[in-house]
Amino acid sequence: MKFQDLIEDRIRSVDAALNFYLPGENVYPQTIHRAIRYSVFAGGKRMRPLLALFTAELFNPDWKRVLPASCALELIHTYSLIHDDLPAMDNDDYRRGKPTSHKVFGEGTAILAGDALLTYAFKILAGHTFTENDFNYSYNHNVTSQLKLKVISDISRAAGLGGMISGQVVDMESECKQVDEATLDYINMHKTGALLAVSARAGAMLGGCSDEEAHIISVFGTYLGKGFQLVDDLLDVEGNEARIGKATGSDSKQGKATYISIYGSEKIRYLRDELYQKALESLEPIKNRNIGSSNLMNIRELARTILYRDH
Repeated sequence: MKFQDLIEDRIRSVDAALNFYLPGENVYPQTIHRAIRYSVFAGGKRMRPLLALFTAELFNPDWKRVLPASCALELIHTYSLIHDDLPAMDNDDYRRGKPTSHKVFGEGTAILAGDALLTYAFKILAGHTFTENDFNYSYNHNVTSQLKLKVISDISRAAGLGGMISGQVVDMESECKQVDEATLDYINMHKTGALLAVSARAGAMLGGCSDEEAHIISVFGTYLGKGFQLVDDLLDVEGNEARIGKATGSDSKQGKATYISIYGSEKIRYLRDELYQKALESLEPIKNRNIGSSNLMNIRELARTILYRDH
């Protein structure tokens, strides 16, 4: 199977699982369920679920055991976008080419939709007794409670204090200020990079990797996290609005601290290439550990897809 076909197949599996987990639009109270589904199924790239699925497959062919965690990671990511778009935060009108949640449902419902997605993600991670089927059977029966707790701890740290929340706070405090490289790295490695890195790590852990291998995958995910933000900053200046799904130049208009303001476009491309190479090199220690060459090639291709995307 070609890699792009494999990506699309995995995304279909994630979307089908998300559809299973989330209450239907007609379930009372309908407004909150419509708001949740509006944002979750607005056309996301599913990068965090894909990272978890592909890193798991490095260590275990049973990638479906990671589907619940993959869905939880996507729900956490979507919650962060809903809140990030709010008037009190980045005040964006469009996301993925569609009006943002608060523009469609109002600020109150948007806030609650984000809250609901965050808490629901941990319900899924805990292995709540949803109707058992192909989406959750392996997670329920083949992942120990101890490992589930370890993954929950890692993801909660990445999503909260010491992760996204801390990065968002420093990001807001840095608006319209000149910040140094260390501060900018802190913002981006916490606000954006933490969830990407933990997606890679959680997938590997659920796939049965050793502690040493989990560290290797964490390093890999950290390189991808920084590179992801570099590309985001580049696309905000040079990207195609139709492809990105929102107006370009919004960062500079809001006085956001970005890598563009420190490095410029040309150096960002150089740094992106450098981080891509470092991400690949970080995987070298596991190359000869009974890992299929096709699985290693897939994770390398996913790294390229993440760091050389056009939207």
